[in-house]
Amino acid sequence: MFNQNIKNAHLNAITRSMIVAAGAMTFSMAATPVWAQDAEQKEDEAIVENIIVTAQKRSERLQDVPLSIDVLNASRLAESGKAKLADFYTEIPGLSYVQSQMSSAIIMRGIGTDAGTSIRPTASTTIDDVPYGSATNTGVSPDLDPSDLQQIEVLRGPQGTLYGASSMGGLLKYVTRDPDLEYTEGRVELGGASAAHGSEGYSIRMSGSTPLTDNFAIRASAFKREDPSFVTNTRDGAENTTTAEGARVAALWQITDNVSFRGSALFQNNAQGQSSTIDSSYDLTPVDGQYSHTRMVGADVFEGETRFYTARLNAELGWATFDAITGYSEHRSTAKQDVGYTTIGDLAPIFAGMLGLPFENPGAQIDNRYDVDKLSQELRLSSPEQALMWQVGLFYTKEEVDSLQNFYLGDNQTGDVFFDVPLLISLGDNEYEESAIFANTTYAITDKLDVTVGGRYAENEISGNGEAGGMLASPSTTSESTTDNVFTYLLSTRYKFNEEMMAYARISSGYRAGGTNSDLLTNAPQSYSSDELVSYEIGFKGALLDGDLRTDAALFYIDWTDLQLTQLDLEFGSTYSTNAGAAVSQGLEFSIDYDINANWVFSTNYAFTDATLTEDIPGFVEGSTAYGKDGDQLPFTGKHSGTAGISRFVELSNGLELAINAKVRYTDDRQMQFTQSAALPRIQLPGYTTVDLSATLTDLDWKLTVYANNVTDKVGYVNANRRSSAALGTDVTYGPTLIQPRTIGATIAYQF
Repeated sequence: MFNQNIKNAHLNAITRSMIVAAGAMTFSMAATPVWAQDAEQKEDEAIVENIIVTAQKRSERLQDVPLSIDVLNASRLAESGKAKLADFYTEIPGLSYVQSQMSSAIIMRGIGTDAGTSIRPTASTTIDDVPYGSATNTGVSPDLDPSDLQQIEVLRGPQGTLYGASSMGGLLKYVTRDPDLEYTEGRVELGGASAAHGSEGYSIRMSGSTPLTDNFAIRASAFKREDPSFVTNTRDGAENTTTAEGARVAALWQITDNVSFRGSALFQNNAQGQSSTIDSSYDLTPVDGQYSHTRMVGADVFEGETRFYTARLNAELGWATFDAITGYSEHRSTAKQDVGYTTIGDLAPIFAGMLGLPFENPGAQIDNRYDVDKLSQELRLSSPEQALMWQVGLFYTKEEVDSLQNFYLGDNQTGDVFFDVPLLISLGDNEYEESAIFANTTYAITDKLDVTVGGRYAENEISGNGEAGGMLASPSTTSESTTDNVFTYLLSTRYKFNEEMMAYARISSGYRAGGTNSDLLTNAPQSYSSDELVSYEIGFKGALLDGDLRTDAALFYIDWTDLQLTQLDLEFGSTYSTNAGAAVSQGLEFSIDYDINANWVFSTNYAFTDATLTEDIPGFVEGSTAYGKDGDQLPFTGKHSGTAGISRFVELSNGLELAINAKVRYTDDRQMQFTQSAALPRIQLPGYTTVDLSATLTDLDWKLTVYANNVTDKVGYVNANRRSSAALGTDVTYGPTLIQPRTIGATIAYQF
């Protein structure tokens, strides 16, 4: 139980945040026309059997799709204060999230080794069937605000046949809301929150849709958000406050009864004043306090911009459906990173003296810049539902990546940086192209049994130019290119016991493209090859007890070869990639939803993931390459993870409805990345359990939600890295990234 002072402090903070949000919203609404209340039926809570997904690039009921899928309701996430992937990834057992300022990785079923701008992702992301981010690195992981999302579909296991490179572990599908050709509707939401050990935050979200003619409609949304901070820099008091703002505009043109066009433009800007990474000893004892760290003033900051455009032409031809989907995105990110823990940082006072710099407390920082422009085009024909269903398509994507990683001397105390003479310079100009053809066919042997066969042939070309130099390195230039031809496949069978119960078996493959390394590090290999995997999965989906009990279960075994691995150079703090042997991931997943009666609902889901090396990492050189032995656990994924929740629904007078929810989430112990020494232990993060509570009061037009996330104020860590230059044993400093502490908040929404 919270004591009265804590409760009052949180309530006062939330009130202040709501006032800020209300003031901003009032100003915004002053310039917004009042829309007629054409009566679109208000959004109901979707029941499981009616959830529609597009995992197989067709609209299907969730329980009919022969693979393991979770679906997250985006509106509920926003209403409960879960606006970032770091806030809600624990909703999905078996999914791990590696969070950093310049790059964040999504890992499913244990398929992942690291995150960084030099490593390929193992899980892909699409927005409305358009690939987002980069297939060549984790420097572009979307963290979209859920303001105008309909749902988030989480596809587990390799999706290489339909979605191509870097979807070997799984896929996140963000599905946005379409304009409505029949009704005018709108929604306004404001919220406030207060985090323990930190500050207050607020959110404002507005959206609306209206038909302009009987065959043309538009939809617009906008949001502004400031998330509560909870980590402070001891040097200047800077906090890890995250701000985000953005907008989306979409149009739907029903050209004829059978031809339609959809277009959209999405804009989002993010900034963070400090990271949520603290400093600790080897046993995770904080160095500067649980919610503090010590960084160079002005470093440890991040800014990012996302611009995402889509166009989709759909034509119902009778004998098939034709889709032409075009996407273009621009991603810009900058981050300044304190690297005082590296050898360069240790030598910073000597370098500053040599250059005659008047620094009170010399240190070093990296100026990271990362820009990605990406174009994609998909042409697809899909048959209607029939005994022999088929789908064929062509896909092309091209991405251009410009990167900069420069090391500078700076003053830790004042934040002054000496830009005239960089210690190290690394510039990259890379290009990735993928061309593919794919086909899927499903044949219904009987009305209960069907078989699906699919394949995808892709040609990839990666080219890059690099420049390196600076005070500590000789000038050099590189020009590298690699090509790759890859075939991925899918074979599955499904047996329907009845309309609400089926079992399936599935074999599928996936891959990541190879690439080249920067020439900054002379000991790094110039290139590395593709890694590939094959997944074997059996599953069951069904509804029992007249639909009151719904269950979903899957067993999987994944064989992963030539896995790509990030190596960390402790002298400079830079990374590069190599191939590192083989691994296996095996486990099970299940979920249960049970309507106990009309007023009570129980839900639980669980994942067991055992992901390990199946051979020693080859070519180990003490202090230079990663050290891993046969049987070692792969990084970032715990063996056990799960959630359990209970909901109580009450009908009140005057048409009011009250929903009370409680959910417990568990994340198991995890090992971090492999070290570069047989004597250097890997970082092990302990498991943690969090509890969330919420209550939602709803009438016809209004919805009020109050919530308390991480009620017990549990300390947990998402991931951690090493912040020491050459320490062995327990003489080391870690940089663990904190989960959000106890956060209490409220949102109120009006829909018309």
